[in-house]
Amino acid sequence: MNAKRTAFSQHNGEKHFKVYLSGRTQYRAAPPLSRRCGRCCSRSVSTPAATQSTAAGLLLEVDGAVMDVHIDGHRVAFNNAFHSIGMDCVQWGPAIYNDLLGCSDGTGEGLITAYYTTVGWPVMVATSERDAFVRKVHLIKERELAKLLAADRVPLREDVKQVISDAVTSGAVVSLLCGTQCTLPEELGSSCRRLLGPDLAAAVRLFTFALVPPEASTGNGDEAPTKMLSQILAAAAGDLKQRAAKELVCSWSAGREQGGDSQPVGVGLDPSLLATGGSQQRISPEFLAALVATTGIPATRTLAVAATNAMLQAAAGAGLFPVAVPRKFASQGSFPTARAKFDGFGPGLATWPRLRALMANGSGNGNGNNLYSGAGK
Repeated sequence: MNAKRTAFSQHNGEKHFKVYLSGRTQYRAAPPLSRRCGRCCSRSVSTPAATQSTAAGLLLEVDGAVMDVHIDGHRVAFNNAFHSIGMDCVQWGPAIYNDLLGCSDGTGEGLITAYYTTVGWPVMVATSERDAFVRKVHLIKERELAKLLAADRVPLREDVKQVISDAVTSGAVVSLLCGTQCTLPEELGSSCRRLLGPDLAAAVRLFTFALVPPEASTGNGDEAPTKMLSQILAAAAGDLKQRAAKELVCSWSAGREQGGDSQPVGVGLDPSLLATGGSQQRISPEFLAALVATTGIPATRTLAVAATNAMLQAAAGAGLFPVAVPRKFASQGSFPTARAKFDGFGPGLATWPRLRALMANGSGNGNGNNLYSGAGK
């Protein structure tokens, strides 16, 4: 598996871990022997006393579960972009933005296109210039999002900091994954760490997931990007499926020529064929398995708290315990692979003791049971 870990000492004597995932390099400071968590809790964060056989892991999807990057990030950045080009009449409220997510392909350009297709294109934008206009607005929006993240104006979700603090204090290995719903994973991760505070940020592991293919990156580092195992497997599976599809078409065409049948025939298409060779990476079970392997905690004892079905499905495929904490305006959605679903964090909702108990019991509330659901936060 394309993941390995090495340790080395710096001048201050602290050990750092160097993690290789998808050709990207991440560093994190090893948890201190004893530190205070500031406002999060009055107890000290110490090196886990539990043995590896009883320790638990917690993996959180930053894009949605830890920070509502869609409503508080992308949406605000879009509104700022419209304002910067003099289109103050265009302001996407949370409900409008949520509707656009549902009727578009989910990309930034797709949201803009879906909006103007619905309300009508600006009269000063010629039909032949629409694509260029969409790209321009999206480029400005990305710059505005970078400004929001640099100023830490995309807040943490309510009470999620307490959940992370309680998990760290109990000895759990906590990991944060950034970039599943954002093209600025490094900026998102840096902002998240600052919002957590220096002590708590030093006690968690931070990973980034690039939404662009590795070959599209232009890093100047000494290490050449390495293909992920999931990419190799997906490419091999795609080749096999494409060959099988060609054989099916050939045999089907030959049969129709012999039988003289001219009636249309319905064919079911494997959805994975549509994703093969796509321009955007998808989170995969292999990626999460490689990530969790670096923590030293078995996947079967690791909770994955996520806001998106893609992350939850990958977590389930990697053997993790998937828990859904949807973003705002998405709490009524369907999360079939989630073992439990909460509308937010805090008392009566998702807390670390409750999450740990769910995993220990090997049970969940399912997607239709409101036993562990509550008001969105």
